[in-house]
Order: sequence, then C-alpha cells, then structure tokens
Amino acid sequence: MTWRKCILPLAVAICATAPAVLGASDTQGGTGGAPDAAAISQFDAAVAKYLAMRRRLLEEVPGPTPESPAAKISQTSDMLAAAIQRSRPKARPGDLFVAPVTTVIKRRVVETVQRENLGPVLAGIDDEEPGPATPTIHMRFPAAGPMATMPPSLLAVLPVLPKELEYRIIGNFLVLRDVEAALILDVLPGAVPRKQF
Repeated sequence: MTWRKCILPLAVAICATAPAVLGASDTQGGTGGAPDAAAISQFDAAVAKYLAMRRRLLEEVPGPTPESPAAKISQTSDMLAAAIQRSRPKARPGDLFVAPVTTVIKRRVVETVQRENLGPVLAGIDDEEPGPATPTIHMRFPAAGPMATMPPSLLAVLPVLPKELEYRIIGNFLVLRDVEAALILDVLPGAVPRKQF
C-alpha cells in the first residue's frame, strides 16, 4: 500500500464510482450536447495540467510507509499542500472551473435539484460544523472532522474527476478539492441552490 492510499480513508472519496478518465466527462448527464462537451473538454484540459504539476511535486514529497502512524500521514498531506500552494502562487477562481464550464455546471446542478427534489438534502449539507462562510483557494479543508457525502444524483451530472480530486459543497459554493492535500483548488460561487423548488 502506498502512502497515497493511506490518506484516502481520511476523507470520503465521492468519485469512487465514476470512471476516472479525463475526457470522459461529457458522457455525464445533461442536455447541452456539443456546447457542453466543448466546455467540459476545457475543464478536463485544466485538470490535466494541474495533475501534471502535482505529479512533479509528488517526486519532492517523501511519503510515509504503510506502517506509518497517522501523524506521519498528516505531515505528508501538509507537505503536499504546501508544495501545491508554492507552485500556484497566483491561483484564482476560474483556473480550473474555466468560464465555459461554469455555465454548464450551474445549469446541470439546478436541473438536477429541481428534478430530484434535492432542496431538503442540500439544506443539510455543509462539510464542517460550522462550515466556512466563504471558501477560498488554498484553504485547507476540512480542518478537522468528517465530511458530508454529496448526493449521487448530483455527482452524476458533474464532469468526471480523477481520483486525486473531488467536489464538495460549502454554502452555495461548489468546491474542487485535492483529496490527499486536503486543499481547495478552485471555487464556484452560486452553483448550489439553497432553497426548495
């Protein structure tokens, strides 16, 4: 078992049932056709660029062994997060949630919330109590405690992510998070309606 596998149990891996293949995102739900596929391809390209940088950083971060205590695993997560932060000093919203895909995501989320009557479910989701009012890029998340599970029907309409990344909800923000680093990489405000339809 690698140190990366050791860290995964610390968070709920919400992408476990989705194929972790970049470029497969446009097979998810939604009725946008070619415009949606083009937007999601741009998102996939931004994610692929991030993953390439992340792979280079992992060569610098000494990982724990399978026998490592939790403190060592946490230390490795901290080191990876710090390396990512140093490598993205000018990171800002929209670096990964590129403009074309934000429209697609917001539309699909609203359609799904209406169709599946997810208002009551979403009303109870926030990944920490109390959750941060406004998530920011490079915020460590969560600082402590378990994270909520996202509704499967909502995940089904979002672009597919590789296993290193996952979506989370904080308030009305959709957040893109590096699982092992426990680090917010991008935020999409106004993506999650917090009222019943």
